[in-house]
Order: sequence, then structure tokens, then C-alpha cells
Amino acid sequence: MTEIMPDIQLELKDRLKYTDIIEKSIMNIKSALNSDIPNINKINTMIMDLLFDIPSTWYDENFSKDMNNIVKTRKVPNVVMWAGVSLSKEYMEKHNIPMTKDVKDINYFRMKNAIINLLDRRNMLIRKEKVEQSTGRNLEFETLDDLIESLEKDEENEET
Repeated sequence: MTEIMPDIQLELKDRLKYTDIIEKSIMNIKSALNSDIPNINKINTMIMDLLFDIPSTWYDENFSKDMNNIVKTRKVPNVVMWAGVSLSKEYMEKHNIPMTKDVKDINYFRMKNAIINLLDRRNMLIRKEKVEQSTGRNLEFETLDDLIESLEKDEENEET
């Protein structure tokens, strides 16, 4: 008779490859940018989604500085409408209504760059491979004196 194995409860970190999720988010942004007619609103939403995928425990001081630089404030004319008609400049001045207003814009491409820089600082973008280089010389000597003798012999052979 076969015994039924109990359901093994895996932790979320064992089930979820988080780096794969981030990789797919980045690749989706790349794909959206490379489309024939890029939808900027969709791309901006995808970049915000990527930001929300990054755990706040990963944030560092440089990331905070970069994120502070993504918001720009600009002044635009303050057009106040009443019953479909914009108020006159004189009326606005008389009633202390400001002539301009501040509008904050988010530069989503700077945000993406800040995220990529964060991932780079966390060594998540580059796969490091160990490379062994051979000089062609066998360095398996029992003592340092044996190594020195071998090097001296090589120098003598090169001179003759």
C-alpha cells in the first residue's frame, strides 16, 4: 500500500524567484519601448510597477538621492474658469488669485535609471564568472627554493 506524502509547506522565498520577476519587469519595459508606437502612459505605469517590486529594504542613500532628482517642479499659468469663461487678469489680481501655479512632474526614465543603478550596486545585473588564466608554467613545487631554482634555470636557458 502506498503512503501519501504530507503536503510540504514551502516558504515564499523557496517558491518565488524574485530576481526573475524583476528581470521580466525590466524586459517588459524594454519591449514596450521598442514597439512601433510606444504608449508612454503604459511605459510610465510599468516603471512605477518595477519601483513597487523593489523591496524598500534594498534602498540605499544613493537611491534616495536619485529618487529626489526625478521630481521637477515647474510654474504654469493659472487659468481659473467660471461658467466656462476664464477670469481676467485684473479680477485675479484684485482677489489675490495667483497668476501661476506649481506643477510637479515625474521623470519616469530617471526613475528607471535610479532603479537600474540600485540593482547594479546590489550586484544583481552582472553575472560574475571566475576566470582562471594559465601562464603555461607549472607552479606545483614543494618549496619556494624549488620555484626559485626553476625560474633561474628558465632565465639561463633564455640567455643561451
